[in-house]
Amino acid sequence: MNYSYWRTERLIRDAVDRRILRRVTLPDQIVSVLTDTDLLVLTGICLLGLFTSLAVMLAVPGFTEIIEVLR
Repeated sequence: MNYSYWRTERLIRDAVDRRILRRVTLPDQIVSVLTDTDLLVLTGICLLGLFTSLAVMLAVPGFTEIIEVLR
């Protein structure tokens, strides 16, 4: 007894992951961009540089004058 192929094809078609078929909304895209690991690492490096610059400006009294001379 041979089974028809429609049963196999039907099982394969129903096995598609439903997350692939859902529509992506604007809030989903925004959350995806903001939680990207590359963006988070870059933001962390920039904040570290900003805080380091602020700490040096406050710790060294003549730092702002030195920067003005270098411009």
